[in-house]
Amino acid sequence: MTDSRTILIRYDEIGLKGKNRKFFENRLLGNVRKALGGIDGIRVDKIHGRLLVRVARLQAEECVRRLSCVPGIASLSVGVLVEPDFDEMAALGVEWILPRLQASGSLKFCVRTKRSDKRFPSTSTEIDFEVGSRIMKSLAPKGLSVDITHAEFVLEIEIGPQETMVFDNRTPGLGGLPVGSSGEVLSLLSGGIDSPVSSFMLICRGCRVHSIFFDNRTFLGRGGFDKVTRLARVLNRFQGGGRLYVVPFQDIQVAIRDCCSAPNRVVLYRRMMYRIAGVLAERNRYQGLVTGESLGQVASQTLENLAAVSCVVPMSVFRPLIGIPKQEIIARAKKIETYDISVEPHPDCCSVFMPDHPATRSKIEGLEADEALFPWEKLVEQALTSLEVIDLDRSG
Repeated sequence: MTDSRTILIRYDEIGLKGKNRKFFENRLLGNVRKALGGIDGIRVDKIHGRLLVRVARLQAEECVRRLSCVPGIASLSVGVLVEPDFDEMAALGVEWILPRLQASGSLKFCVRTKRSDKRFPSTSTEIDFEVGSRIMKSLAPKGLSVDITHAEFVLEIEIGPQETMVFDNRTPGLGGLPVGSSGEVLSLLSGGIDSPVSSFMLICRGCRVHSIFFDNRTFLGRGGFDKVTRLARVLNRFQGGGRLYVVPFQDIQVAIRDCCSAPNRVVLYRRMMYRIAGVLAERNRYQGLVTGESLGQVASQTLENLAAVSCVVPMSVFRPLIGIPKQEIIARAKKIETYDISVEPHPDCCSVFMPDHPATRSKIEGLEADEALFPWEKLVEQALTSLEVIDLDRSG
């Protein structure tokens, strides 16, 4: 068997683009090359609606692991480039099938061909037959049979204008759009289950997502900070180039506790968070905020309260989880490996001075009256001046 492998990268949404398709393809190409950085001998090419990665056989598994974290990829397959010759394709199929057949004693298989090069003289169905019949001639006596509907082994062939590839595997990708194709946003990362999932969803829509964490070590210790830093690094695996902004929030919370009505505290916290995040986003030219809010999940996430916090920022607020049930959010968190970190017992700062009966239908005029009782503009500027910036590409 050859010591080289070719990884075929497929994309779906990019293929639906019109005149700007080349922009998305080039963005994905750059992200793939970046993801595979440090692996020697890699060659990445763009061909007729696909990307091809040429790599040594022993490095293919590591390449697949890295590429499975790159948004914009629908699926990928590791295979071998061959001449468009029926005998050569069949010989490769026999080489791959025989060990499985020997292990099980019987095996159902089929051949599936995609012929994007219409100049090739045989149709896809004819190629399936020619290659499949040659494999059957060699292996039918050993227990191999054809079953197109319930095949246990599928030999796939792609015949393009410049290359022919044979493979027997498909690894699903993240789908979506390549990071960097939709701009940059700032996510309010709390350390709970929801906000990492919402951040991930925007990453898969082509955004580079930076995070902001409101820290209250005075009352909660540094456990929440450590937890959020780890979450931000997990999310950064899917994009690279992310930053985490850590904002001291204890002075604002103390002022709200001392000056404002208790039921409004949590919504007032959120309004201050939005204001700080909005200023930071504008200064860095980020194009929107992202939150993990889901309608009705907690007291601060009613329609009235969501409106009361959104109105303090002059930019888009993206809430990708707004209508998703909690169990589905949990399933997504487990899939992206943030769940186990999120459920560690470190409270976020919104739990500080939590009132017994938080407001569920806040009135904006009542909130503004509370805010008139303390110097929130000064406290916001102090928090922005004291923030810490963490480059997530650097090891922590």
